[in-house]
Amino acid sequence: MTFLEIEAFLKIAQCGSFSAAAEKLYITQPALGRRIRALEEELGYSLFIRNKGVRHVELTRQGRAFVGIAHRWQALWNETQEEALLSNEKSFYVASVGSLLAFMLPTVFQEFIRNTPECSLHVTTLHSSEAYSYVNNKTVDIAFITDPMYSSQVKTEVLFKEKLCLIVGKDLNLPHNIKVSELDPRREIRTQWDQNFDTWHNYYFNSAAVPQVYLDEMGFLQYFTQNGDNWAFLPISVAKSILKTTPVSIHELDVEPPSRTLYYLYRTEDQSPYQKPLLEICRRKLANEKGITLMDPILNA
Repeated sequence: MTFLEIEAFLKIAQCGSFSAAAEKLYITQPALGRRIRALEEELGYSLFIRNKGVRHVELTRQGRAFVGIAHRWQALWNETQEEALLSNEKSFYVASVGSLLAFMLPTVFQEFIRNTPECSLHVTTLHSSEAYSYVNNKTVDIAFITDPMYSSQVKTEVLFKEKLCLIVGKDLNLPHNIKVSELDPRREIRTQWDQNFDTWHNYYFNSAAVPQVYLDEMGFLQYFTQNGDNWAFLPISVAKSILKTTPVSIHELDVEPPSRTLYYLYRTEDQSPYQKPLLEICRRKLANEKGITLMDPILNA
């Protein structure tokens, strides 16, 4: 998989045709076609639906799914080029699950940048399942996740645990104390916080129930809660942020949801010198937050 192949794929997806993409890239159509065939052969599936006599092409299902991957690959390639201009000691690469990036880490990053002006901070979003390979292959220096795995090369530490709470839109007119049976799954904004929550949720709610919205990208959460006619289970850190701007309130449930545990990953060797300062800021900001319990000691220098 090469930069030219990824560039060709994204340009065709953008232009909607091979001819237009070839023109934008200043190459011939046969050359463009060879790049796409090489990419498809490596991936093992077709990226575009090609119909004879039709200039416009459409992405296959796999092609649509590959768009996000291609953008991330291209971004990482661009960062490797930037790295040639930056000292390794002056760059710090952080990855995190979306909920932390959307609601908690921004203020941490602001203070970190003020305290370390010489550092170039690189931030990316990823799922827990991707984090170990990113840390192990040195794509990132530290990653914040919710679902840990075993790795002999990557160290997993607990950062904190936080309470999951029920938020309810005011238009639903539900009482402050609610039974699980009173919640209509069709009004839920369904989110995937971690495996323990999924197990709990499937026990108390039919796993086949269809929610109002299923969210994988936490950045959209505040927009959907604006309606005021839905409910969701949120970590307390997220709920406090949502309460400031949306017509919802926190309610008590007869069955307490499990706490969410946040972990951070780092390499056992070759730790970044910026890791400890970032974690210290995290711990200081979380120390007095109600519903959050810090779990790990500050790393030794």
